[in-house]
Amino acid sequence: MKKSNSNKKLAAGLIAIIILVGASALKIGSFLPVIGAQDTPANSYLSEYYISHAVEDTASHNIVTAVLADYRGFDTLFETCVLFLSGITAVMILSTKKKISHDKTIRTINDNSEHIFSSNIMDAAFRIVVPIILIYGIYVLIHGEISLGGGFQAGALLACAYLLDRIIPSFQMRVKHITDEIALITAGTGALFYVITGILPMLNGGNFLEFNKLPFGSGAGDIAGLHSTGILMIEIGVTLCVMGIIITILEVVLERTDFDD
Repeated sequence: MKKSNSNKKLAAGLIAIIILVGASALKIGSFLPVIGAQDTPANSYLSEYYISHAVEDTASHNIVTAVLADYRGFDTLFETCVLFLSGITAVMILSTKKKISHDKTIRTINDNSEHIFSSNIMDAAFRIVVPIILIYGIYVLIHGEISLGGGFQAGALLACAYLLDRIIPSFQMRVKHITDEIALITAGTGALFYVITGILPMLNGGNFLEFNKLPFGSGAGDIAGLHSTGILMIEIGVTLCVMGIIITILEVVLERTDFDD
């Protein structure tokens, strides 16, 4: 009887949450412009302005980077925070499962995957591939302002290098094991670094994320250099957050999965 009442309360709570979220979404949607409307800022003049003035305003030759890391820095900050929250959610959801020891995880991965991955050819190949991925990830981070790349791609590449080193059995060029807690702290540090980058201009009389007010550089005439520095700082924060979250999700799954099942 008590279990039946508990289930009824749970169902009622879920229904109430669905109704509340739905009503909130409808209310918020009523303030938003109609999708595809020609009189919205994005469709009327903003896109053309970005294309025509991106290099002049942001000193970035990559318009995508100029928009994401300069014009719409708030949006990218919120996206970074969403990634960080996703890592926290993964840890919270899987925290109720029994944590498997790292040594057992590695041993069982080796036992179950040896016939697929373990060979001298694979080991030799990954000794070359992993350093190249690391170098390319750093290149993508630094080069994202003027070409294809940026923090999201760089973070994914660096995390993939760690992933390969983590899951390939008998691969002796193994880096130090990163726990999900350390990876999550790394992701949080990246998001915090992003916020600090936005706050620094405020200490010099500017607005949040107003890069030409960063308290370093050669002065007002070095606006291009200040924007480049600000964009790079944001990209570093995003890289740390993305890399940390991918590693967090990988580790939290591996450490709480029994490969003997």
